Amino acid sequence: MTGKALLVFVCCAFLQPGAFAAPARSCNLDTLPPGILIDGRFEDWEETKPLAFNDEGLLKTLCLADDADYLFLKVELNRKINLQADNRITLYLDMDDDPNTGLRKGTLGAEAAFTFGERSGWVFSGEDTITIQYETLGLVTAPTMESTVFEIALAWAASEQEKALGFGTKPLRVLIADEAGEEATLTASYEPKRLPRPVRQAISLEKESPMHLRLVTHNVNRRHFHPEKRDAFSRVYQALQPDILLLQEAYDGTAREILDYFRMSIGAPLSGRWYAYKTGEEATVLISPFPASAVVPLGNSAAYILDLSEPYAGKLVLIALSMPCCGLDDARQAEADMIMAFIDNLKKGKTLEYIPVATPIILAGDANLVRKTEQYTTLTEGRIQDTLAYGPGTPPDWDGSPFRDLLPYHLQKPLSFTWRGKGFFPGRMDFFIYSDSVLEIGRN
Repeated sequence: MTGKALLVFVCCAFLQPGAFAAPARSCNLDTLPPGILIDGRFEDWEETKPLAFNDEGLLKTLCLADDADYLFLKVELNRKINLQADNRITLYLDMDDDPNTGLRKGTLGAEAAFTFGERSGWVFSGEDTITIQYETLGLVTAPTMESTVFEIALAWAASEQEKALGFGTKPLRVLIADEAGEEATLTASYEPKRLPRPVRQAISLEKESPMHLRLVTHNVNRRHFHPEKRDAFSRVYQALQPDILLLQEAYDGTAREILDYFRMSIGAPLSGRWYAYKTGEEATVLISPFPASAVVPLGNSAAYILDLSEPYAGKLVLIALSMPCCGLDDARQAEADMIMAFIDNLKKGKTLEYIPVATPIILAGDANLVRKTEQYTTLTEGRIQDTLAYGPGTPPDWDGSPFRDLLPYHLQKPLSFTWRGKGFFPGRMDFFIYSDSVLEIGRN
């Protein structure tokens, strides 16, 4: 992952003293208000009827919804695409539902447009059109991988251009066109309600129980030693108080130097001593109160097998993800295959390392899951692609089921992206995937 190191992924795991076997629990969304969540899952759209349909062509249906902060769109397609590249699907916004203002597009007078595959657009201001990037519209999409369905959020007040055009203050019309062909468009009229989400309880960063272990994963993007970033890092780590801290792209410094640099921010270790490790081609760093009995490089990523101490027992397998970026689909798939083959062999006793049955397994960090979906299904379902090199693969959890994808949300917004930078839209690059048959998750 390149660009801005934006978000810190935080999770508390229920590691019960003396045992790990516990019933699995879904991610608790009680702290999130009802409404649309931009997460690449679409259950929250089930009660929203499409406002536009097509029987043929790429574009299939369009749904619209809104709240006080965002206009939400769900676009269904007839084939799988990557929304951020290799297409000319264009969104036109008639912000006042007046065909006589803006630039004419079909029956609309569009004040703004955005072509997703080109990752750029324009707004109409006076007699001029101004080129824009996603930030002007506050645009967020999901999923980041290929799909036949995408959900999109546009912030009502993301920029001065939007405010000047009165976006969200009047009835509007939306048109989505595939500019690569002459196919039918999706057009819908919509009157924003701008209803606030119900007031929710304050979200605490405290653990739900002192017995929980808090794992924090953070792609520091080479900036961990930058003097101007030190205060920001310190504030975040002091607020989160990680029990286990996992860093990616921490190229500069040894593991011990990085530990010493952040020691005052992360507080005292549970065991009375911090252990620090650094490995993998993308410089994953683990700071843990438990020693690692084995550290295994897995391409850019790495496996750490931790020996837990009182009040916990047994071992914890932590796969630190820092997979190849961007257009390196084949390399990313090869690393996903390698990781899942290692987990399968580890569980079957075919490696030098030993773990007891029902040892918790966590994959966390910067997976860079963009473009192809096969890498995601490999990491969650164990579907190895290169079976000649790595074997057939099996469902990875101890009960023969897939791993669970945690999918945490932002504290204050209905969004789930973990990266924001220039050029591409905000996306979900960082993941927390785990063996939910033996591990429960607390506050995240």
